[in-house]
Amino acid sequence: MFRKSKLFLVVFTIVTGCLLAVASAQANITTIKYWHYLSGDNAKIHEQMVQEFNAQHPHVQVEVLYTGNQFVARDKLLASVAGSVPPDVALVDQFWPPLMVSTGALVPLREFVDPEVYLQDYSQVSKDTVTVRGEAWTVPFSLSNQILLYNKDKFREVGLDPEKPPTTWDELVEYAKALTRDIDGDGRIDEWGVNFTTRANLGSMYAFVTFLWQAGGELYSEDYSKAAFNDSTARDTVQFWIDLAHKHQVLSLSPPPDGFEIGRIAMQYSSTSSIAATKNKVDFDLGVAALPGHKNTVTGVGGSSLAIFKTTTEKEQAAWEFVNWMSSAENNLKWSMETGYIPLRLSVRESDAYQQYLAEEPHMQVVLEQFDYARARPNTVSYADLSRILGVAVEEALYGNSNPEPILNQAVKEANTYIQALD
Repeated sequence: MFRKSKLFLVVFTIVTGCLLAVASAQANITTIKYWHYLSGDNAKIHEQMVQEFNAQHPHVQVEVLYTGNQFVARDKLLASVAGSVPPDVALVDQFWPPLMVSTGALVPLREFVDPEVYLQDYSQVSKDTVTVRGEAWTVPFSLSNQILLYNKDKFREVGLDPEKPPTTWDELVEYAKALTRDIDGDGRIDEWGVNFTTRANLGSMYAFVTFLWQAGGELYSEDYSKAAFNDSTARDTVQFWIDLAHKHQVLSLSPPPDGFEIGRIAMQYSSTSSIAATKNKVDFDLGVAALPGHKNTVTGVGGSSLAIFKTTTEKEQAAWEFVNWMSSAENNLKWSMETGYIPLRLSVRESDAYQQYLAEEPHMQVVLEQFDYARARPNTVSYADLSRILGVAVEEALYGNSNPEPILNQAVKEANTYIQALD
């Protein structure tokens, strides 16, 4: 009886000790919530990085939540802030920081480091995207610009030089006409010359604003006090899209899923972030070119940054450890080479590893060269709402084959109400 009691006491002591040790360890773990909107191959790479962080930092554990596309993610973030239940960290699109700052929910970068020193290794355009009224609020994570992907095999089939992609809008139309074909002779188009996102909720503004800038137009007046996208230049830009779809019939308004990848679209406006994934999906000779220009040579800038939200001191410090790790030079190099995003850090861009990557992937040189004329979208509070309004207006004119003037005039009136209320 004594032996059984003694054995029970020993076992009880060991089990209790283990439970206390586990409880103590758990008490020393800070769990933070991280929201992002990435999808597809890039989401897999991104979440693998988070898992790697968790493995290397047992005292900080990150719970990941995919919140939907950018439109949905932005609304969820704003709702969470309004309800005082924001995530600890969120991936925010390039033009969200001003809006997020206006809510009072973000922790500025100066709470963790000296921003001027910390960001000195970053390219100027990436610093511009995280700066609101002279202060840095978020940490750059990814940066891209727009490029033209094209099917060199299709070029050869119709007698176009595969090493000479279109360089102007006029050439774009000329090439697209040659590449738009009825293959089976049934009177319906089977292959389209060109494609870009035309639906507002899927991000058509990323493409449209670049076309607008190439034409010499602007979204805002010079002092940003009102919208300016209803002048003749803006109308002509919308009309160019309408003509591609309805007059020239080289742009499908209901393109086949993965149309470029399966060979039914010959030229695709895309983000540099899609290069790696596209290359792995296609079985044809892939071309990568700078965007065709018009009055101006411009490529639009896309990308994201990591924002830390006001919660508790403990969680904010844990969030900073995560953000600092995710944006490190080592991870920036890995992210850039695996996705096609451009290195944010100058040291990464100049590193031997990245130079070797460029030698093996010469198409990425096109991406870097375009940065000489890359332009970021306006860093103003009202831009998110303005872009949504304009995107819907362009979609209405394009799909309705309608006169863009009254549609843009009405959109400007609506946009001005947001500008006056927010900026």
